[in-house]
Order: sequence, then structure tokens, then C-alpha cells
Amino acid sequence: MNQPEPRLPIVPPQPLPHDIGTAMRPPALAEILASTDLDPECYFGPPSPDPPAAPRPFTGGPPTLAGELDPAMAGMPLRDLCARATGLPPEEAEELVRFGGIWLDSRQKLDPELPLPARGEFRVNFPAYGIWRFYEADPGRIVYEDGSVLVYDKESGRPSQGVPHDVHNNALSALVRLTGLELRLPHRLDAGTSGLLIMAKTREAAGELGKAFQKGRVSKRYVALSEGEGPAWDEQEVRAAVAKNAGKLVCRANGPGLAAHTTLRVLARRGAKTLFLAVPHTGRTHQIRLHLSFEGHPIAGDRFYGGVPRPRLMLRASGISFPHPLTGRPVVLGEPWEDDGGCGGK
Repeated sequence: MNQPEPRLPIVPPQPLPHDIGTAMRPPALAEILASTDLDPECYFGPPSPDPPAAPRPFTGGPPTLAGELDPAMAGMPLRDLCARATGLPPEEAEELVRFGGIWLDSRQKLDPELPLPARGEFRVNFPAYGIWRFYEADPGRIVYEDGSVLVYDKESGRPSQGVPHDVHNNALSALVRLTGLELRLPHRLDAGTSGLLIMAKTREAAGELGKAFQKGRVSKRYVALSEGEGPAWDEQEVRAAVAKNAGKLVCRANGPGLAAHTTLRVLARRGAKTLFLAVPHTGRTHQIRLHLSFEGHPIAGDRFYGGVPRPRLMLRASGISFPHPLTGRPVVLGEPWEDDGGCGGK
């Protein structure tokens, strides 16, 4: 398998916009579980802050603009289409293209000089905050790295990869900028979920890791916090299908949907707060969030599934184990792994 060229130790390309280094790290899970004084909520740490409101003319506009390409514009640069559709001056239009806000025929285009085709559809996705390049990766959050793999402790609030209106402020792009490597994602975490995110350094490593995920050879652990009346049980196997209903994800004990299985185990009870270990045996979208809500214990900060309000989603990818794509030997990272109480799984 091809290996990337060795590189110098990671140095931030510019000062980080906020201090998320070692000094800000929350207590370890074992420390929280051993103490009756520590609030289990502190395990999840603060979210990555958003930028201030941006003084851009398009931030107050509609979320999207869409339409058919004008054949008379064929061969003209994409920047001109963006300027005409949005009313922005050419410099602003070019910046919006580079930021990832323009799509042609369902494909994101980043080159303002790209010649327009004679036919097709376009869509403009306006950035949530305007064009703010505010996020960079923290080298102190890289928890594992070798010639094939990099594992990053992603903050809550940042997407794993680019979104339709922003290709800059996400974990993958930030780490590409930080390392100078062409990284690939064999899996993802929700923007609100913090924790361990695997990135492959080579195409071959990405392929091997992708196969490991598909074959169930990757084991994951999550820790979640719920607030309210806790469960009567200490451990529960939840088997409830995940389905879409009117465009929203729902859980169903019976009926159509994708089979989903999660082991839930109570780690600690602190007053009205319950700390759970969640082990997913299948990989459905929002599976843990849906299954905890289905059991009557939605995750704190989960505004989609009934959680009490919090500044962030109290869900953390706390542990992961995977076969190394080059050697096949297991790589075990994070916590909790000891005294799992029989919690195995994918």
C-alpha cells in the first residue's frame, strides 16, 4: 500500500480563534464516574463557537436561489452567473463561489472562472453566517496518527466535512489545511456530536477502512447525557427500526424501516441527570439519538428529538476500535473499554 511522504510536525498555519488546547480539556470519564461532586455534563466540554453575525448583503436573503441556466451565458465564468443571480458585486460573487455556495446540476463548483454550459440548473446556497473562514483544526486534538491514519477529536458544532453552503469550516477541510495531506473520510459524525473521527491518508487506506465499516469490524462507543427521570433499568437492548415519516426520522418498534440495534447502559446517575454508554450495532442516521428518545430519555441539547435545551448536543464518540488498514492489527482508542459489561458491537 502506498504511503504518504513524511512531513514535519504539525504547526498551526495561524493563531487558533479560540483556546481548545490541553488546558481546556474536560475531566476524563473515569474521573467523573469516581466523583459524586463533578457534574457529568462537564465531560462534554464547550461547543466550537460560531462567528459573529457577518455584515454581508446576502445573510438576510433567502436560504437558496435556484433556476435554469441562460443559454446566452454559455462560456461566461461562473462568477458572472453568481453576480447576476444574487445581485452581488463581482468580488462578493467570486468569494461566494470559492466558499462553496454555488451548485451546477447538483454538483458543488468552487472555480469562479469555470465556463458555464449552455443548459442545466443552478442553485445558490447562502452561507448561514456569511463568508466567514473562522475555523481551523487544533493540532492538540489529533489523538492518533501514523502513515495511513489520522484520528481527530472533533468539537461539537462543526461538521465532519463540507456542507452545501460552506466548504471551509469543517473538520476534514481544516485538517487538510493543517497537514497539507489529501485526507479522506471513511465515516462521519453529526455536526453536534463531538469525539473521535477517523481520516485516511491514502486512497488505499480509505478503501480498507471503508470495507471494515461495511463488514462490522469497527467497534464504537458513545457517551450521552439525558436529563429528567432516569430509566428503571441499568442496561437495555433497543431494537427499533429507523424510518422517515414526512421527511423526518422516526423510530418504530414495529413496522417498516431500517433495522437498528443499540446497547444502552447507565454509567452514572447524578440527581436528574443520567450518563449513558451507547454501543451501536448498526449504523443508522441519528440512531443513538433516536433510540434514547424512543426509550424516553432524549439527549440533552437534542432539539430534534426532545432533549432539554443546552448550548450543545451532549453526545460524544468516546471510543473506537478498528483494524489498521495496512497491518490489520486492532487500533483501540478512547474510552470506555474496560468493564464493558458485555457491551460489544459495531
